[in-house]
Amino acid sequence: MTTEELIQALEAEWSPDDGFFWDLRSGKFSSDASGRVLGLLRGVSLDAASAVPLRLVSLLWYIPQFMGWQAERIRQTQGDVEGYERVVASFNGEVERILGVP
Repeated sequence: MTTEELIQALEAEWSPDDGFFWDLRSGKFSSDASGRVLGLLRGVSLDAASAVPLRLVSLLWYIPQFMGWQAERIRQTQGDVEGYERVVASFNGEVERILGVP
């Protein structure tokens, strides 16, 4: 997958038309949808010597923070907090793998 295709795929996950992150904002958590997005992230391999498009960085770095904000909403609407927290940890790990840590 090219970087541009990855950006488009991640942007689609923020859209009201079946977007995983859009649904989280509405209090709907789907493990199938989370698996779809994790699959996208697991396929990302960036060259440390190459420039990374700013849009890709903005889409990636925001994921852990956004998902953390939604934990209470998921708790109130679905109650599967443990499952959600495992998924959040997986997303955090993938974003750290892709972007690195300070």
